[in-house]
Amino acid sequence: MVKALKQKKEKLSVNIHSIFEQNHKLTDYYQIRKSDRRTKREVQEERRKLLEYALRKGVEDGLEVKCIENKGRGVFTTRDFLKGEFVVEYCGELIDINEAYRREKKYEMDENTGCYMYYFKYDGHHYCVDATEETDKKGRLINHSRTGNLLTRTIIVENVPRLALIAKSDIQKGEELLYDYGDRSKESLRNHPWLAS
Repeated sequence: MVKALKQKKEKLSVNIHSIFEQNHKLTDYYQIRKSDRRTKREVQEERRKLLEYALRKGVEDGLEVKCIENKGRGVFTTRDFLKGEFVVEYCGELIDINEAYRREKKYEMDENTGCYMYYFKYDGHHYCVDATEETDKKGRLINHSRTGNLLTRTIIVENVPRLALIAKSDIQKGEELLYDYGDRSKESLRNHPWLAS
C-alpha cells in the first residue's frame, strides 16, 4: 500500500510539472466574456429600424382626439411617452412644391376646407405632405405651439421621405401634443395670429 501511494505521488508530481512546463493562455482555463455593450452606430441603427417599423405599420398607440373649446380638435396622450420616442406620423399625400402651391390656392377658395399641409426640405428637394383630406390619422390634428412637446424627423422608408413626430421631452399621460409649425411669414401671422404663440 505504501508503494502504491508513492507511485501515485510521483505520477501526480509529474503531471503537475508537465502543466507548469507548458505555456497556457488564461483563456484555456476560463471562457472569454463578451461585452453586451453596443456601439453608438448600432444603437442608432436599431432606433432607425424601430421608426421605420412604426411608420410602415401606422402606429398611433396611446393617442386620442378631443374637441377643445375655441380651438377645435387636438390630440392627447393616453400613456406616457419618453424623450426621443416615436409618437405618430404626419400622414398624408407626398407632393412636390409646385403641386402644393396649386392646392393651397384651391383650398383658400373654400371656407369649409382647412389646410393641413406640411412643407419640408429633404436632400436638397422641397416637398409637402398634404393631409387636408379628412382621414382617421391623428398626426394631422396636432396643434401648433412654439414651445411644443414634439419635433419632426424625416425618415426614409422604401425611398420615400416620411414625417415622424418624436417626443421632444418626456410627455405625461393626458397632455396635448403640440409642435411648432415653423411658419413666421407676415401674411400667415396676419391670417393666423395664433401662430405667434
